[in-house]
Amino acid sequence: MSRIRLGIVLLSGGFLAACGGSSGATSPSGNGGANSSGGQASGSGGAAMGGAATGGAAMGGAATGGSAGSGGAATGGASGASSGGAATGGANTAGNGSAGQNGGGAGSPGGLPALHVDGPLLKSASNQTVILRGTSLIDIGTLYANGGQSVSGITTRMDKTATAGVQGHVVRLPVYPPIVYNGTVPTCSPVPYPVSTGPSAKCTPKSPLSTADYVSKVLKPAVDYATTKGLYVIIDYHQIDNASSGTSAADAKTFWADIAPRFASYNNVLFEAFNEPIDTSASWATLKPVVQGLIDTIRAGAPNNVIIVPSNIWDQVPGDAASDPPTGTNFMYTAHIYPTNWKQAFQTQLATAVTKAPVFVSEWGYNATDPATFGTGLQTTLDGNGASWTAWVTDNSWGPPMFSDMAITQLNDFGTLVKTWLAAKATDHWVQ
Repeated sequence: MSRIRLGIVLLSGGFLAACGGSSGATSPSGNGGANSSGGQASGSGGAAMGGAATGGAAMGGAATGGSAGSGGAATGGASGASSGGAATGGANTAGNGSAGQNGGGAGSPGGLPALHVDGPLLKSASNQTVILRGTSLIDIGTLYANGGQSVSGITTRMDKTATAGVQGHVVRLPVYPPIVYNGTVPTCSPVPYPVSTGPSAKCTPKSPLSTADYVSKVLKPAVDYATTKGLYVIIDYHQIDNASSGTSAADAKTFWADIAPRFASYNNVLFEAFNEPIDTSASWATLKPVVQGLIDTIRAGAPNNVIIVPSNIWDQVPGDAASDPPTGTNFMYTAHIYPTNWKQAFQTQLATAVTKAPVFVSEWGYNATDPATFGTGLQTTLDGNGASWTAWVTDNSWGPPMFSDMAITQLNDFGTLVKTWLAAKATDHWVQ
């Protein structure tokens, strides 16, 4: 599930708040703490995350050179040795705009080709099979606040991630809403995207921004910076709640009605519709029309960008979702994998999903207390089935953390595995 902050006690992150799962299901440990069997124990922690804005050498040599498109600096061939990336090469690859793919002409920001889904594969405009591998930032509102109300808190974190060798070719940008529906999960953002139709807020933003200011000062500069570094970007609406009841899905629709059209022209941007629907007592058939509503909202503003489709039980039934897909095209299906939830039933779901559609494991990770074989075993599985992934999380206190120091320079065992994996696959299924 999502995130954790080590501030006080962090198993996988923070204070423990039971979120009970049905049928012995466990939620991932990412977004908030260690999970107990039979449910989710997650938390958020409170202390400000350390060392966001200091230092940070720039990621190795992004070569500029494409044509600038609306809303973003163009890049042509970002190299960046520290991210392990091969050059993406020159101008945008032109697409024909048909078959659900973006046209990658000169009007699109960045130098990366548009992506589209073809059966169980993710492909570039030139029909090359693509597997994206990278890492996730923590809440970008938190990084913005820790950077002194400046996007430098976000960009410096990206630079440090690249310098440490754990950036890869894709970065996930979690956008937190102000309402927390499940105790402390996800954590309260000091600078959330201001959307909420639900009950009275359990979180009080320390430095609230208007919708327009959040986009112009936080999200768009972060996306544009990643674009100049030759990265694909996942905009993740980071809510954890029962999406088939309550008002979480309504909030998400409001978010996407605003955000999707703003980034529709970005070839390199993917949309993660809803971080983690809980919905342990609902089947995929019940959640599907809710997800369809989110997809329809996104498609109204962004007809072609790849959408990462969630499933119920904290994204643990991607096989059900891919077997009975929503209406539309260019869908990947997500799975959030942690040691406590990686049971046989979930493994079977993933094995089913990858035969029907490309899968994006947008969260996975583990702590020092987890079995040492979890990371290497998952590496074998994901390399074998061709899933894309972003590891959670490039921080020292949110967890599972990849770094062991506040300066964000020292990788722990988890971070070292991510670095080694990314280096080994730097050019594998990459858009050269």
